[in-house]
Amino acid sequence: MKKQMEQVREFHETFEVGIQNTPQFPDKNTQALRNRLLQEELDELKEAVANKDLTEVADALVDIQYLLLGTVLEYGMQDKFEALFDEVHRSNMSKLDEQGLPIRRADGKVIKSERYSPPDLQPILEQE
Repeated sequence: MKKQMEQVREFHETFEVGIQNTPQFPDKNTQALRNRLLQEELDELKEAVANKDLTEVADALVDIQYLLLGTVLEYGMQDKFEALFDEVHRSNMSKLDEQGLPIRRADGKVIKSERYSPPDLQPILEQE
């Protein structure tokens, strides 16, 4: 993800889009813009899926990732994002039951087992 983060950083620097150096909330206008842009891309993904247009699905997925990484920069989490991701992955893997099997809802979503351990993100955000 480092290469992609650097590419998005290049975009932000070139187009004078915000980058925070430490984890923090950007201003309210930036927060609203980021939410709106991510929602627009999600809507484009839904439309592409409905139209069975794999090229547009790919475009929407990449745009979502690009915007997500830009949002990571805007919230100043770029130096911690890999560790945050790793911790969420660890937590997600703890959803397996005692036999190491996933538990699913009727719609297919994986749900938490009794062995689930929530992600501990605060210490990562607070690390210097």
